[in-house]
Amino acid sequence: MTELEKIDILRERAGVSYRKAKEALDAAGGDVVQALIQLEEEAQRGTWQERIQVQGAELVDRVKQLIQEGNVRRIVIRNQEGKTLVELPVTVGALGALLAPQLAMLGVIAALVTRATVVVERRSNDGDEGASHPDAGAAGGGTAGGPGHEGQGTAGDSGV
Repeated sequence: MTELEKIDILRERAGVSYRKAKEALDAAGGDVVQALIQLEEEAQRGTWQERIQVQGAELVDRVKQLIQEGNVRRIVIRNQEGKTLVELPVTVGALGALLAPQLAMLGVIAALVTRATVVVERRSNDGDEGASHPDAGAAGGGTAGGPGHEGQGTAGDSGV
C-alpha cells in the first residue's frame, strides 16, 4: 500500500486534512492503525457527536439550523444503510455564499433519500472530554436518545 493510499484511508476514517493525516502517519511510523488511534484520541478531546434522524425533505433546513448553532465542527450525512453520502467540515467563518454549493448538493441528496442520519460533531464548550452533554438534544427538540436521536458519544463512536 502506498503512502498516499494510507493517507486517504486516514482522511476517510478520521475526517482530517491531508496534512493532519500525513503528520499522524509519520508519527506512527507508517502504521495506519496506530495513526487512526492517535487521530481518534485527539478528536475525542473537546468534541462529541450527536446523531439525528431526519426525513429527506427536512435535510437542508436541519443542516442550516445546525450550522447556525455555532459549535458544530463537522456534519456527516448518512443514508438508511449507514453509508456516508456527504461530509461537511464546518468552520467558524463558513457562512453564506461559502456554503451555498454544499447546501445545493444537500438539496439533491434530500430529493433522493427518504430518511437520513445527520451525524453532528460538536465542540465542547466546557472542556469535558467525552462527557455527556445535557444540551445534546436541544437541536432536535428533545433529549439525546429521545425521539429523532440515535444517541450520542465521542468522536470515536462513529462506527467508521
